Amino acid sequence: MTRAERLEQTEARALARLAVEQRRLAQVQAARREEARKALTKRRLLVGEMVLDTPLASLDDQVLQGLFQVLAALVAVPDPVALLEGLLSDVGGPPGTSVHGTPSVGWCATCGVIGTRA
Repeated sequence: MTRAERLEQTEARALARLAVEQRRLAQVQAARREEARKALTKRRLLVGEMVLDTPLASLDDQVLQGLFQVLAALVAVPDPVALLEGLLSDVGGPPGTSVHGTPSVGWCATCGVIGTRA
């Protein structure tokens, strides 16, 4: 067997090993995608059940979509639940002031939110 033939055989074996590894990698990647899909489906079901278990379920889809778009802004806040509870609570202050008594337009020093309040 000549050197060229040996190199050709070596190359063929290397290519065969590479094909096996590529198939193995594709299988692992497919399994990871499937797990991610399952986790997303589980999350969607959980969030949907949370909505359906509240009075929010009585709202139509368009209203819910708008509500979730507005709520999405709270993701950047350190404690979104406390902020929203504060904004929705009746503080008993004079009209035109925010939760913490600051003007209705501007920055709240307590919670760090910039915006307006209707």
